[in-house]
Amino acid sequence: MNKTFNILSIDGGGILGLYSADILKKIEQEYFNGEPLSNHFNLITGTSTGGIIALALSTGASTKEIKQFYLRHGEKIFPKKKRGCPGLFKNKYSNKNLKNALKEFFGNKTIKDCRNYVCIPSIDVATCQPIMFKTNNNGQLCRDENTLLVDIALATSAAPTYFPIHSFDSFLGLVDGGLWQNNPTLYGIIEAISYFVGNGKEYDKIKILSLGNPSSCTRTGISTKNHNSSILNWNANLVTLPMKISSIATTQIVSFLYKTQALNIEKYLRIEPQNLPTNLLDLKLDSADEESYKKILAQSASDFNQNKTKLQNFFTEEK
Repeated sequence: MNKTFNILSIDGGGILGLYSADILKKIEQEYFNGEPLSNHFNLITGTSTGGIIALALSTGASTKEIKQFYLRHGEKIFPKKKRGCPGLFKNKYSNKNLKNALKEFFGNKTIKDCRNYVCIPSIDVATCQPIMFKTNNNGQLCRDENTLLVDIALATSAAPTYFPIHSFDSFLGLVDGGLWQNNPTLYGIIEAISYFVGNGKEYDKIKILSLGNPSSCTRTGISTKNHNSSILNWNANLVTLPMKISSIATTQIVSFLYKTQALNIEKYLRIEPQNLPTNLLDLKLDSADEESYKKILAQSASDFNQNKTKLQNFFTEEK
């Protein structure tokens, strides 16, 4: 048999999804001559901004189109007049501009329009349940088949205090999946071995490309000088810290599984900034402006070049 199940996983991180989109665009050009990247992965999983990218790729959108989505709509989604700290009494931003941008991009497409298997995390705060929106991966997963991609994108990216809770159909209150699966690589592996990889299944090994961003690898937290920290001291870290920890912990777990040759993982490559430059440490989920874009794209170009040898090895079987 000797068939490989290919997984692409994309972390959450707000406007820093531009980093992931640019890395993917460079991969598409360098290794596949502009052929849609989605043709080379079986399952694409992503959280929050990574979920938007995952859904876009799965519908056949080019990485160029996805990159332009961020450059075109970023400052509308995160308007400067709303900058500052997430409010104590209301969300920092409306999701109106995000919803309009997503409607323009996805139209009325549903999960059934995805060409790849997808897994997109969210959380239903009304029932305290983790939610995974997914394609019909085993022939019996019919719940999400007619769900609009716009609704899934709004659900996975509804970061608490930044955007309002999203509701649709029977879901009363959905928020950002990054609070439990900001790096959804591990769930992608679970989905693979549940339905596709192993004894008696179509595939016998797994290959994973996992993309972080400047947010998911930043180790800065909150000040520990005052051990009686109030909500004002925690501020946006109440949201971003769990997301960072989720990404870092999952990276450590998957690295261990790969090194110990567990779960049929043949190849695993994680790309994210290493030793982030000090001028990028101030980048936030909503740093949507020309200067921030320059910083993000400079970092993605640098990280792509640093990982070229690893990427070449990763995609060897695809060439």
